[in-house]
Amino acid sequence: MSYHEQIHIWEFPPTLTFIRLEENFRSELFRRLLSKFSSQQKLLDIINRTSEKYNIKRKHSRGNLYCWIKGNNIDRGRRKTINIPLWVLIEFSKIISNSILPDNEIMKNIEKNIEYYTGWGKANPVIQPKLPLLLTPELVSVIFHFLGDGHIGSHGVSSSYRQMNDKGLRNFLDKLQNCFGNFEYSKQEFADGRLNVPKVITDFYVYYFNLPDTSTFKGYVTDQLKKFDKDFLVASLTSFIIDEGNINDCITVYSKNLRLIEDIREIGLLCGYLCHQVKKKYAYGRFDVYRFNISSKSFVDFFRDIEELSKEFPTCNLAHKQTRFANRIHKSSSVYANCRKACSFS
Repeated sequence: MSYHEQIHIWEFPPTLTFIRLEENFRSELFRRLLSKFSSQQKLLDIINRTSEKYNIKRKHSRGNLYCWIKGNNIDRGRRKTINIPLWVLIEFSKIISNSILPDNEIMKNIEKNIEYYTGWGKANPVIQPKLPLLLTPELVSVIFHFLGDGHIGSHGVSSSYRQMNDKGLRNFLDKLQNCFGNFEYSKQEFADGRLNVPKVITDFYVYYFNLPDTSTFKGYVTDQLKKFDKDFLVASLTSFIIDEGNINDCITVYSKNLRLIEDIREIGLLCGYLCHQVKKKYAYGRFDVYRFNISSKSFVDFFRDIEELSKEFPTCNLAHKQTRFANRIHKSSSVYANCRKACSFS
């Protein structure tokens, strides 16, 4: 399998993404920009007019422009790093290249010279960024962790993922860093089963995939996500099972959200697996969760699909539950033989 579709920096949310450019490149970019105008005020007038299409109400001053050029300012005696809003760089690139399109050559060069990108204020940056992103099953599978044990915070609220199993949590961290690049995180919180996700990453997911609310009772799988090829769907299903599944004589998948669990079952069916109807589970006489089972008759096919996908994307398996799944298959010598035979033909 090979994935070539790219996602460029100009496809990130323009008003929520902030860029740190390599210093020499930043200086040359502004030199070229200012050479097109007789004064800084004329450039600012254009930027302030353009900002209206991004629904930005504030007016930018020469001070803002100066800080973008220098990359910092002095605030109460301390040097403060100033990053450039993505929308500003998009508009600057159009001016220099005389293009109305964001994928102009200047913007392509900007992408190559990004030191890091980040969110608003003191948000955690993604350093050594992997740009452009690649649209892969690994990238898409992260969404299903947010539908499971993750949380995408609204404006000003942090995003996070909880997973008490260290291998499962490490698997999620590896997915993010494989797809986006490195970022810092609290080792103490990680040891306690929590990973705070850079806001710029979750802002990207919401913007690019047009995600609805992913909270426990409101989350659902969009039609866009259901239309991906099978390997994307297998990766997505495994992610959700890591968080909300149990592997025994069958695989049982849970959720308190009826619409979401029906969507996950639909993904299982689209993958070709035998999935039983969604039913209610009761605990002590009261409704607990909705659930459905993936039949053991589909174990061989599911295991084979995961093994094949994991050759290119090692994180796209069942993490800490993968060994249990393999052991469950191996309990039956006839099933194990069929599994090996199926894998030999893949």
